[in-house]
Amino acid sequence: NLGEMIARENIEKGHSMGIEQGQKLERITLIKNMTESLQCSMQRAMDVLKLTAGERKDVEEYFKS
Repeated sequence: NLGEMIARENIEKGHSMGIEQGQKLERITLIKNMTESLQCSMQRAMDVLKLTAGERKDVEEYFKS
């Protein structure tokens, strides 16, 4: 039972991490598309999407690299 419980917890953690990564990639794609199609700044695109401070940090870190 303990082994099954640990395995289940790890699966749930991995699943939520996968969802989180997918959401980050989706935000980055949206920002990139907006800046190119609408010819607006990254900051303006993030304002329009009403990103949180943490989400903004993720996007900014991606575009810095």
